Amino acid sequence: MRSLVLLLFVTGTLPMAFMRPIIGLLLWMMFSYLNPHRETWGFAVDFPWVVLVAVATLLALLAQPNQRRAPPMKPVVVLMLAFLGWITLSTFQAAEPAGAVARYEQFLKMMVMTLVTLMLVIDRQRLEWVIWTIVASFGFWGFKGGLFTLATGGNYHVMGPESSFFTDNNIFALIMCMTLPLMRYVQLHAERRWVRLGMWVLMALTAVSVIGTYSRGGLLALAITATMLIWKSRRRAMLILVAPIGALALASFMPPQYFARMDTIDQYQQDESAQGRIQSWKFATNVALAHPVLGGGMEVWSSHSMWEQYGPEGAVPGRAIHSIFFEVLGEQGFVGLGLFVALLLAGYLSLGHIRRRARAGPVQAQWLADLASMMQASLVGYGAAGALLPTPYIDLLYQMLALVAVMQVLLSTYAHHSDTVVAEPSTGKRPERTRSRRRSRTPEGTSPRPARPARSGGSRLPDW
Repeated sequence: MRSLVLLLFVTGTLPMAFMRPIIGLLLWMMFSYLNPHRETWGFAVDFPWVVLVAVATLLALLAQPNQRRAPPMKPVVVLMLAFLGWITLSTFQAAEPAGAVARYEQFLKMMVMTLVTLMLVIDRQRLEWVIWTIVASFGFWGFKGGLFTLATGGNYHVMGPESSFFTDNNIFALIMCMTLPLMRYVQLHAERRWVRLGMWVLMALTAVSVIGTYSRGGLLALAITATMLIWKSRRRAMLILVAPIGALALASFMPPQYFARMDTIDQYQQDESAQGRIQSWKFATNVALAHPVLGGGMEVWSSHSMWEQYGPEGAVPGRAIHSIFFEVLGEQGFVGLGLFVALLLAGYLSLGHIRRRARAGPVQAQWLADLASMMQASLVGYGAAGALLPTPYIDLLYQMLALVAVMQVLLSTYAHHSDTVVAEPSTGKRPERTRSRRRSRTPEGTSPRPARPARSGGSRLPDW
């Protein structure tokens, strides 16, 4: 029955993508993030829904040129393309060719859809559709995982959907931490009271689901993400009140084995998992020192011969490199690591620039300041958890970085409209432009002075 419902849904919505390609992009994100087919039985479980929707979206993109634009060549986009190019080069000389090519194909498909995002998300409405799709998709699993933890008394581990990129409990915790700030953005700008209250419940259950993964890296990322949420968010008084109360209530709820698991953070010398991580970092470093330019290529960690040559004494061959930074170092060399770190920094710093300019700009741009703040919290959560996890090539990261470039374009549009000079019909004089410049010097954290209404005959700011 579930398979039939899913088939009917796709049959009804996919033709709409040929008229509006943005629908195809949202449908692709739904299948990539929500994984609804993993909740069905029969033919729908293994049917290539993602490929089908991606091909339909690309065809619609070619057929509807009026609904797209060229990808904006912002620094974050240039760095993404450079990183993709570098991975292409390293794949040609990979130590494990079969595994590297398969992994590269996945990454290339993901980057193609990232470019599609840059071409199709051209206004605030489409951007918020994307944010809502991310929140609803991952929020479903956060809601389900939180309820499961509460219903079972925290005695079982929470996992992601089967055969997805976040099936692993550690990666599931990372994704939930990245999604939490986006939930907060939706809550800040929701017009209906029931949506705002629902987002409180969803954020609480998502945080519980992170605890329920038993992931030590996830617990660290959750603490850092919560701190960033309080620091970056407007109306933070409620967060300051709720966070410690929720933490204490959850601490009294979780079983003893959870705290026994978390206590191993201070005893990493005796913990086999922690020692395995350290061995994989040493392996990656040795590979990079031997191949400093292009590294060992994707999936180099799966090569037993490479482990025998570069692994530390006593290491178990074939262990994944549990760190975004060390994995990129071992697979792409020092240049690839430099591009990857520069990409993350460019995304974070660009969001900070958007946040400051939006707060000092016109009233219509204020939502960009909130979104930029929350996305900064997401990137920090990714960096905190990713430092202990093998997740440098996940979909959500590059989609969010693409949205940074989209936000920069929208902010420039707002600034252009606010600085437009309109001649007065009676005298032909140009109105003063100093008001918008004075607003640009408004101290961060204060509300800009509202602009005066346009005089009769003048242009009117678009209704965004």
